[in-house]
Amino acid sequence: MSHPAADRIVGLYQDKAADWIRDRGVALRQDEAVGNEAAWLERFTQGWPHHARVLDVGCGSGWPVAAALLERGFDVVGLDASPGLIAHARETLPGGDWRIGDMRAQLPDEAFHGVLAWHSLFHLTPEAQTSVLPALAARVSPRGRLMFTAGPAHGEAIGEWRGEALYHGSLAPEAYRAALTQAGLVVENGGGNGVWLARRAILSAK
Repeated sequence: MSHPAADRIVGLYQDKAADWIRDRGVALRQDEAVGNEAAWLERFTQGWPHHARVLDVGCGSGWPVAAALLERGFDVVGLDASPGLIAHARETLPGGDWRIGDMRAQLPDEAFHGVLAWHSLFHLTPEAQTSVLPALAARVSPRGRLMFTAGPAHGEAIGEWRGEALYHGSLAPEAYRAALTQAGLVVENGGGNGVWLARRAILSAK
């Protein structure tokens, strides 16, 4: 049985969309650093051509990560289950393609240079992640990359945000590595600093 906080995630971000926009939108608009995200985006997008396509899964309001990708000249498709957050992204970042959908059932059936699940995949239960991760990997085009954040060990943790329980789930590192390898990706960063980064392996001609 899933934890009640896991079942509440989609509704939580919809009900508190305005709070999330305030918490995550201001820093980038003021040109302030937002943690170490800029450095990870550089690694994620290294070597990509202008207008490379990126799928941002759990994009929220589009700020600050998708906004940074758009600023770098990439074409962003943002997917989030919160209509309120997607509405804000459409209003403030018209250069992106913003779609309402749940990553567990409504991923675009397209290929992308990059697939990103930054601070979003870990809101799913370990069981759901086991199903979603191969689907995310399947959408990475040749020489493309998948990047997501995760916990350090298999299990669940309940935090708190704006007075409500906030669910986090994680697989074990060996399970993430096995899933990525099985999907044909080569791991470039294996959970260090909470980040997994993998690229599509290119098979040599025989």
